[in-house]
Amino acid sequence: MKDSLRFKISIGTGLILLLFFFMLGYYIVDSQKRLLEDSLYEHGNRIASLAARSCAEYLPRFSFFLVEDLALSIEQSPQVAFCEIYNREGNPILQSGNIVSKSHISKNKPSYGSDVLIVSKPIISGQDNIGRVEIGMKLDQVRDEIRENTISLTILFTACMLCTIIALDAFFQRILISPLRMLANNTRKIARRKFVTVNVGSRMDEIGILALNFNHMSRNLESLYKNLEVNVQERTHELESANRKLVKAIAKSDAMAVEAAKGTRAKSQFLAAMSHEIRTPMNAILGMAEILADSNLDDEQRRFVEILQESGESLLHLINEILDLSKIEAGEIAFENRDLNLDRIIGKAFKVTAHAGHGKGLELAYNINRDVPEQLMGDPSRLQQIFVNLIGNAIKFTERGFVVVETSLVQPDMADDDGSLKIHFAVKDSGIGIEEEKLDSIFDRFTQADSSTTRKYGGTGLGLSICKSLCEAMGGKIWLESRKGFGTSVHMELPFEKDPRVSIANSPLRGKSILVINDQDYSRQALAIRISTRTKRISKAQSMEEGRSFIENSRKSNTPYDLIIVRGNIHGWKRQRTLDKLRDMKVDEERIILITTVGQDYIEKFHGSVLLAPLDMHSLEKTAKKALSKAPQQQQPVTVQPPGAIRPLDILLVEDNKANCMLIQLFFKDMPHTLRIAHNGEEGFGQASTHNFDLIFMDIEMPIMDGYECTRKIRDWENQSERKPSIIVALTAHALTEAKQKILEAGCDSFLTKPVSKDKIISTINELCSPYFR
Repeated sequence: MKDSLRFKISIGTGLILLLFFFMLGYYIVDSQKRLLEDSLYEHGNRIASLAARSCAEYLPRFSFFLVEDLALSIEQSPQVAFCEIYNREGNPILQSGNIVSKSHISKNKPSYGSDVLIVSKPIISGQDNIGRVEIGMKLDQVRDEIRENTISLTILFTACMLCTIIALDAFFQRILISPLRMLANNTRKIARRKFVTVNVGSRMDEIGILALNFNHMSRNLESLYKNLEVNVQERTHELESANRKLVKAIAKSDAMAVEAAKGTRAKSQFLAAMSHEIRTPMNAILGMAEILADSNLDDEQRRFVEILQESGESLLHLINEILDLSKIEAGEIAFENRDLNLDRIIGKAFKVTAHAGHGKGLELAYNINRDVPEQLMGDPSRLQQIFVNLIGNAIKFTERGFVVVETSLVQPDMADDDGSLKIHFAVKDSGIGIEEEKLDSIFDRFTQADSSTTRKYGGTGLGLSICKSLCEAMGGKIWLESRKGFGTSVHMELPFEKDPRVSIANSPLRGKSILVINDQDYSRQALAIRISTRTKRISKAQSMEEGRSFIENSRKSNTPYDLIIVRGNIHGWKRQRTLDKLRDMKVDEERIILITTVGQDYIEKFHGSVLLAPLDMHSLEKTAKKALSKAPQQQQPVTVQPPGAIRPLDILLVEDNKANCMLIQLFFKDMPHTLRIAHNGEEGFGQASTHNFDLIFMDIEMPIMDGYECTRKIRDWENQSERKPSIIVALTAHALTEAKQKILEAGCDSFLTKPVSKDKIISTINELCSPYFR
């Protein structure tokens, strides 16, 4: 009932009428009230005027009896509550109890309130105001009359409102509610498939138009319903046909999925084989380079070996990059979260690419703002992989000018309390640039700016795609800004966490004074900013003459520089000339650090240090520690293994590659352990079954018998003979997770991924052979 339209219309009409009659009644009652009060006031005003004129004659003659008679006669009126006369000072002349004539009755006391209407008139005698008359008029009669009128109006208006509601209800029932109810009932009939029509006469208003549309709809629905079965049969036939096609398509897709799975397995096997075939010779290359680095080399030779090692590691990164591409496509890429040093990562990336940049005469430099913490938590290998790609690209497409990296905090005031922050990197160059319409596609795989770029500069167009995928997977973003002929800037924003465990307080540069002489403005400023976080004083000179002035002034003030960092080919000079200029200034050569480029001229009898540009803090601190040490280098204690810390072990190496065998023999040359070699799995099993080895290094890919089978046969033989198991460490060139899991399932205790280093072998022995410590 309460949800019906008739009920809602009646309630709405009643509320509107109630409001209308209420406002009308209120207006009428209020008007009558004001009219009665005005009439009462006029009556009181006339009485007060007569009394004031009489008092104006009585008071000068002191006729108080007459004044009293006048007041008492006025109070005899039923509409008068009191009559009081005041002198000019405002004091009452007549009060109850102070009547002049005691034969008269008591006079009414003045009262003031909401039930009394006060009328006041001044008493004027001649031109003087000698007092006033106040008369209180009773409002009781007025209120009684208003109350009676209100009740009469309420009864009248209520009757009128009810009659109006009934009339309007009948009116709406006829012209609106009944037709709508008829339409609603017929709508339910149509829902039950009874296609009826509505007859509302010849009405052409909204209800009539609605009824016409309803009838039109009913006839159309009836026509559609009659054709529905035919359409359903046709659609059913089409669905059956489509279902048969879908079954065939599913069978075909299943076959394609099987083929795709075979392709994925073939790709994984290819990547594993490629990784193995490249890592195996790389093991020997990097291992020999490591051994060569430990030999007696001069600075020039040591730099060449470092470049060899860095380039070998870069090749390994390339292999990992190809594997990463496969993992990215499969969505299986994983990231580490360990400590990293921004300065060292960027510096290593420049070392890997420095040969090409120095060969073109480019200025290579990087800057890290003072508010950026160098020590962070993240994935250092992935970050270095990104920088090697971006810096290598910048050098490749830049013929002259510069390649620089800038590092800054993104909104330094918005760093989170938990130590997380976001860092912005920008790799900028002055190269050929990219046309604006080709910027959107530059991150696509196997895409370069145009075909001429590929022919001239080479490359596959894969590096930027991998960088973009890695940045997004690390929770960051990468974008590019460029103009044709005006260079390129690649921007990255990556999230990191602060590493609170590391401090630079123990840096050998702490409290030192350093002079930087470099005619390249950006390199000079950037290096000074990075060094300033560690040193006490940093001076910058843009020419050799300015550097001479700094050196002479420091001597005069008895504050000589602890280190002097000079660009080797400053002003286009050869390094020998630069050094001769410093010798002329009588600078201690051991305090000189020459910043050089790859392939520069040789320096004879130089007792200082030579470092590759751009200079990183790790290399600088290592060199500074050596230069600032008072003890000669040959007297520095050599780290040797404490005697008796670990007994000599019997170790078997099962490896088919002769170069790797020679490398590992060289690793063990200075160790107290005994190393035997087997060149395949069958030979290795033979030696393991006849001799009790403490540790076995087992290559996985070998002829005759591979490492998996050899390991399983050794474990079976150990179980049968009840002999103490040897520790078996797999040497594998496979970098895929599946291969590593297979190694552990075969019975190996651990594994090392090629290329292996001497430090890795020593740490593995110390970790796995702890029971053999004395």
